[in-house]
Amino acid sequence: MQVLSLVVLGSGLFACSDVPAKADALATIQRDVKEEATCTLPINLLPLLKMQHTTKAVCVPRETDPAGKKQYDDAMRCLDALVAADVTKPMPSGYMAEWPDELSGTGFDAISPYERRARTLLFKGCVQMVDDLRAGQFRCGDARADKVVRISKIDATHVSVRYSRAITIDPRLASVEAACGKVTRPGPEASATFVKNTETKKWALGDGAPTEDAAAL
Repeated sequence: MQVLSLVVLGSGLFACSDVPAKADALATIQRDVKEEATCTLPINLLPLLKMQHTTKAVCVPRETDPAGKKQYDDAMRCLDALVAADVTKPMPSGYMAEWPDELSGTGFDAISPYERRARTLLFKGCVQMVDDLRAGQFRCGDARADKVVRISKIDATHVSVRYSRAITIDPRLASVEAACGKVTRPGPEASATFVKNTETKKWALGDGAPTEDAAAL
């Protein structure tokens, strides 16, 4: 199960009951939860990406060994496809002319100027590290809570509300998959926890982000 990045915007309250009514639970989720449709790049692609954590960029190293060059060429083609799909943007030429993050804070006594190389000599290219791209995740469409599937009682004051999500995939995902390979698509269902206030006896959306079921590959 993967955790979906969601933002709880409020804490809707509704009438006292052993469990919340499905209609009320759905209305609260639709109002107070920001749904996101997130795809994940193929896992075999992630080791080929070099992160620049300080300057927030994702880069593809240059590879001169013919045996490994193709996979890095393919990784760069994937980043280019993400740029074309407006998922991210390329880092500017000035950024590529600078030293990589791991050298920027290193003194000349440790690494001489003659051994320092600019990013453009080390990487085929770099793009902005937007959202969770460092983990291979990116927005690939829109999602909304559609229907409550079931409500399961956890204890006297907590229930788990499982709901289906209507997913609209960005048509540009096809070009991303053509370049990157098959991605993991947004999960069709998610779960949220509701908590009963022991004083008012009313149910409210609990703290924490709902969890999303990973979609089948």
